[in-house]
Amino acid sequence: MKRYIALFIILILSANLLVGCGGNDSTDTDSFTYNDYVSTMATNWNPHTYETVSDNYPSEFLRVGFYSLVFNDELHKVEGKAPFEGYKVIPEMAADIPVDVTDRVRDEHPEFNIPASAVSGYAYTIALNPDAKWEDGTPINADTYVYSMKRLLSPELLNYRASDYYSGNFSIAGAEAYAKGENANFSDVGLYKSGEYEITLVLAKALGGFDLVYALTSNFIVYEELYEKCLTKEGNAWFSSYNTSVDTTMSYGPYKLVSYQKDKSMRFERNEEWYGYTDGQHEFIDPISGEKRDMYQTTAIDTQVIAEAATAKMMFLRGELMTYTLQAEDFDSYRNSAFAHETPSETVFFLILNGYADAIASREASAGFDTAKNDLQTMTLLPFRRAIALSYDKELFASTISPARSGALGLIGDSYLYDPENLLRYRDTDAAKRVLCDFYSVPTSEETDLDRAVASITGYDPETARDYYEAAFDEAIAAGYITDSNSDGVSDQTVIIEYCVSSDSDFMTKTVDYLNKKMAEVTAGTPFENRVSFVKSAPYGNDWVNKLKSGLSDTVLGGWSGSVLDPFSLTNLYVDPTYQYDANWFDSSSVSISLDVNVAPLGEAAVMRNVTMTLREWSDALNGQTVTIGGEDYNFGSGISDVATRLSILSAIEGSVLSTYNYIPMLQDASVTLLSKKAYYVIDDYNPVMGRGGIAYLGYNYSDSEWNAYVRENGGELKY
Repeated sequence: MKRYIALFIILILSANLLVGCGGNDSTDTDSFTYNDYVSTMATNWNPHTYETVSDNYPSEFLRVGFYSLVFNDELHKVEGKAPFEGYKVIPEMAADIPVDVTDRVRDEHPEFNIPASAVSGYAYTIALNPDAKWEDGTPINADTYVYSMKRLLSPELLNYRASDYYSGNFSIAGAEAYAKGENANFSDVGLYKSGEYEITLVLAKALGGFDLVYALTSNFIVYEELYEKCLTKEGNAWFSSYNTSVDTTMSYGPYKLVSYQKDKSMRFERNEEWYGYTDGQHEFIDPISGEKRDMYQTTAIDTQVIAEAATAKMMFLRGELMTYTLQAEDFDSYRNSAFAHETPSETVFFLILNGYADAIASREASAGFDTAKNDLQTMTLLPFRRAIALSYDKELFASTISPARSGALGLIGDSYLYDPENLLRYRDTDAAKRVLCDFYSVPTSEETDLDRAVASITGYDPETARDYYEAAFDEAIAAGYITDSNSDGVSDQTVIIEYCVSSDSDFMTKTVDYLNKKMAEVTAGTPFENRVSFVKSAPYGNDWVNKLKSGLSDTVLGGWSGSVLDPFSLTNLYVDPTYQYDANWFDSSSVSISLDVNVAPLGEAAVMRNVTMTLREWSDALNGQTVTIGGEDYNFGSGISDVATRLSILSAIEGSVLSTYNYIPMLQDASVTLLSKKAYYVIDDYNPVMGRGGIAYLGYNYSDSEWNAYVRENGGELKY
């Protein structure tokens, strides 16, 4: 699946999101331990059921996709690219690239409903890697994939990740009907065994080329015997303990889990059964040394929970962590350090605003809520939400609470590439610039310098915000949400906005304090002066997701960690109730957009037509599904429609979602980290596709024992 599917759950903004490593007490001169830290420890990394980013954390170590991306170098040549300038796709759990068999499968398997006119893009055979094994040596073959997909989609298990395989642009034929128990058999699902080490994949939406391969850079397989042992049933509900402990975890990736303490720590060590250590494919020419070396020099990963940045900083300076993520108070001291590395991210963090009127009314009606003093309903009013959106200087917000980040204006982050091969970014397109100008009411024309127009946008307009607060007051009075008993033009009630916290920290306190401080400044002199208050919730743990969706908590800074090489797939996250955080108060199937689009097939002369679809239909068509409107079929998927048309649709959807004010962009994610002297990155400049290579490419200057000796020689505290 594409990366957004593997990591689509909202990220809670925290002080420690990045990983690190360093020395331990080992005396083995050949050991290289990666000492990592997280703010929240994984509790369930089952590929069929995990829900949060923190739970997906172990996947990089334990699982491997059908394909992976590696840096181009002398061993992985890409014509026209200098070494480490680009990337190359290599087979992993697959043995070769997919082979298109649409014609044959269309004729032989009518149950998959491949369109009669389709000649490519719907069905593929995938040869499997015969050397792939589980950590106990058990072979992984076609039966493994068929069993795993059947269990993943099982209608009785109701697995959380099942929708990943039918609701996005990578959609398996028949998967949705089977998963939802709609009188379908698994034989109608488009994944079947076509050889001992070969599967055939049949899609409900056309997908091909790089987009198909990239969709297959993750995996879904499970170890059958162990998976079955971990299933239990209570009443009509099924539960699984698969991938929740060492005993219930079986790896097929470069590392295996060897110890785990819930909410405390986990340790991974090399999985010697992994084919990648001996296949000759996972080696490269190190640009630092100029020598050939193996990927995955790291021999073990130790991960612990560190909630506070101050603790992480202290441990880093003692040589106990590989990286330390700079906090606001660190920038003056370290931002110019030779060991500081800036890392951009695709994620935009936005304030999600609760608009679930029924849930809010129910909360106000509860015995413990004092409606004479407090109010929740006003936050659902559009003028009030518009006022909030204009109350914060996004750049100042970033520089105050998280200086590595920058202000955000749109829903789609700066790093998203619509053309990965040429490193072309969505936010640099005219379509993406115009949607921001339209949303923030910056006049444009054909002659407008769009760069200058966008540069003028701050998202901060206190005067207009005050006008909206005035309008919201009148609306709230008329609706009976608030009162003004003494007719002084000031609300009798304080609008309470609960900030949803998974785990508390100094960073959360700083964020909420900032929101309140700036709110007080902007609302001064308005009917809501001293009458709007952000309050932290109790720590909800992993249940914070449900609190937001159900309207029982009101806001959070969160963002989609999407597929950086496919901004088009992001649209589904805002229009599909399976993913939406606002599904209880926003129906994308009831909102329509009319666009002038080129409906001609790719490569043919343009045929412009004005087409009206709902947001959901536009998203489906953009991501490869054939949508029928007025007897006409429309499909604007990759390789089917021209990129200019696809960009115009994407920007229109972004603008429409922005106009709901359910998601208020605040921060463009990025970080600045100090890298330990123990190790080095193979490149300094961040590659938009490959980053700095991750743990696969991390190189070491010192073994564990050498590092410990170095730290002792420097008095137990290092300078950076």
